Amino acid sequence: MGIRGKLLLASLSLLIIPWLGAQYIQNLESYLREAHEEKLIDRISIMAAVMGEQEKLLVDQNNNADIDNIPSHLYIRPLNRPIQLDGYLDDWRHYQDREQPLGKSNGDLSVLQRIGYYKDHLYITLQVTDDNVIYRSPNTQRLDRSDHIRISIIDHDGEFRRYQIAAITPGAVHAYLMPSPHKNGDNRPLRAETNISGAWQFSKGGYTVELQIPLTMFNGRLAIAVIDVDDANTRVIKNIVANANTERANELGTIVIPTPQMKSLLARLQRPQTRIWIVDNNRRVIGMAGDLHQITQEQSKQQNRNDASLFSILMKLFYHITLEQPYDGFSDPLSSASRLDNPAIIAALTGTAKTYWHSTENENISITIAAHPVYLNDVIVGAIAIEENSSSILIRQNKVIEAMVNMALLTFLLTFGVLLFFATRLSLRIHKLRNEVDASIADDGKIQRTQINSQSGDEIGDLGRSFSSMLKRLSQYNRYLETMSGKLSHELRTPITIVRSSLDNIDKTKLDNESLTYIKRADEGASRLNSILTRMSEATHLEQTIRDEAREHYSVIDLIEACINGYRLAYPQQSFDFICDESLRIKMVEGSPELLAQLMDKLVDNATDFSRSDTPITISCKATDDALSITVHNHGSTLPDNMRDSLFDSMVSVRQHKTGSPHLGLGLYIVRLITEFHHARIEVQNTNKPDGVAFILTIPVSHPHKVFSMVDRCIHPIPRHLLP
Repeated sequence: MGIRGKLLLASLSLLIIPWLGAQYIQNLESYLREAHEEKLIDRISIMAAVMGEQEKLLVDQNNNADIDNIPSHLYIRPLNRPIQLDGYLDDWRHYQDREQPLGKSNGDLSVLQRIGYYKDHLYITLQVTDDNVIYRSPNTQRLDRSDHIRISIIDHDGEFRRYQIAAITPGAVHAYLMPSPHKNGDNRPLRAETNISGAWQFSKGGYTVELQIPLTMFNGRLAIAVIDVDDANTRVIKNIVANANTERANELGTIVIPTPQMKSLLARLQRPQTRIWIVDNNRRVIGMAGDLHQITQEQSKQQNRNDASLFSILMKLFYHITLEQPYDGFSDPLSSASRLDNPAIIAALTGTAKTYWHSTENENISITIAAHPVYLNDVIVGAIAIEENSSSILIRQNKVIEAMVNMALLTFLLTFGVLLFFATRLSLRIHKLRNEVDASIADDGKIQRTQINSQSGDEIGDLGRSFSSMLKRLSQYNRYLETMSGKLSHELRTPITIVRSSLDNIDKTKLDNESLTYIKRADEGASRLNSILTRMSEATHLEQTIRDEAREHYSVIDLIEACINGYRLAYPQQSFDFICDESLRIKMVEGSPELLAQLMDKLVDNATDFSRSDTPITISCKATDDALSITVHNHGSTLPDNMRDSLFDSMVSVRQHKTGSPHLGLGLYIVRLITEFHHARIEVQNTNKPDGVAFILTIPVSHPHKVFSMVDRCIHPIPRHLLP
């Protein structure tokens, strides 16, 4: 992996920052809840103090607080518009949360009620489930001989009044005032009460009754009962479902309709995202304001308005998947409550302010309630409570998470970009330095340039300057090595000449046989030293010759054929096979015939050294695309695989045995120099069946305007290094 990849991989570790931040924010939920509870306690304590100053309001709304064991209590909530009395539930579809049992089911009789007020009238809907509906007989005045409804109230004068409603057929109905229970057991109606009107309508499994009662008819006490008669013959009452005893004045349920003063006070105390409750000592609701459903919907709308751009929509989708989101579709268990038995309320009525969390059907939303006692003349007369759902906490928590994650992602992107730019620039500089170093040394090992352009002051600049210094020293050393052979040749030829002349003079004197032997050995050593000096200077002289050699067009086939004739004379013990098509004689190449003949000399000399004595050396020619391929193949041992790439380098030899002539590893190096001069290519391959080595020279064919004949050229048939 490169430096850029490593830096990019290291930059991915920055992703742990938003993850750790998100984990930290998730743990902050408990701290946010504690802070939220403290805030609610502070607010509710102020509200309790304000409420304690409303003495008249508390007395008016709490006038029944001294009654113990109240069987039922109803806190009436307002309606948006009056209910059309037709016996159908269409007008109540927006008040589904107000549906609650009238009382405990009895046998096959069960009743669900919905209640509310609009202006000066109370509206009640009773949805009765009854398997056998018995209507009132038109021939009797008795209302208790059929399915009917009883309503008992205490009017503003304190009088206990009973009303009954029975239908002869489905349709409009009216209430009838009934006598007191103790009057001679007479249960016939006294008169019709036209102020109480309604509608009785058949429904699946029973019937539905809608009633309208003026608020001026009662003063805080109300009881409702549904009577079931199943036998049309006996007309005996079978089941009763009621919220209180309709026959006793002291057992009627209580009912509270907020006064304008109470509504005005609650409107001043109520704040967005909260719901306020006021309860008396019996935990009965005497005041309420706010709607948690509407609060959550407003929060969601506000959040959607803030997310208008495409980027915001995408980020919202991302956070919606990864974060817990608020949800407004939850069931509020206290939406229609008239009595609060919450632990916070119970604690407040004992004088202790407390908060309490209760869950909803939706696991993502819970509701917190904070309650505080209300004092009047240092006496607890009730409690005030404030509610808020957890969506506000969750929204604030998510906003903190989103802000932190956005900042972390922005930081990561900026850091990632900076690291990417730095890694790219660093990688490019290193690549440039590598290319300059590679270009400073040629394939043959020569130093072509010694200056690396590196002016920066960092480590890469120091590395470039170190390379420049190293290349300068290598260049100086190479120049020393290149001139060393010439210097040695010049310095050693004079001593060798003196030794040779001395040996020649000694050879003219009369010596015994032992002395002649020593003289002969000394003469052979001097000849060997002279041959070494000749070969050492051969490569240097060849490089100088190549630089000054003129190019011409000539026939390679004629040249090779002339060379082979000379090889047969120079190596009488070695046989040569020449394989070539006569049509190739017209193929011309551009270069130097003398140099190419020297190249063939080196290849053949190398082949004869490694060829088995009983096998021929094969020289073959064939045409390729715009080129001639010349192969010199000998049978014998193959080359080691690790020597193929370095075989044409200077001072490289694979000979395992000594021969009569010195070998310094310069022959194939000279072959490479001549090959490059002809813009050709040479390669070596091991062969099987038979085993051996093949040198393949591929030289491009030229198209000269004149064809030079090799007959008039003086090409020596004997290799130069074999000439005396």
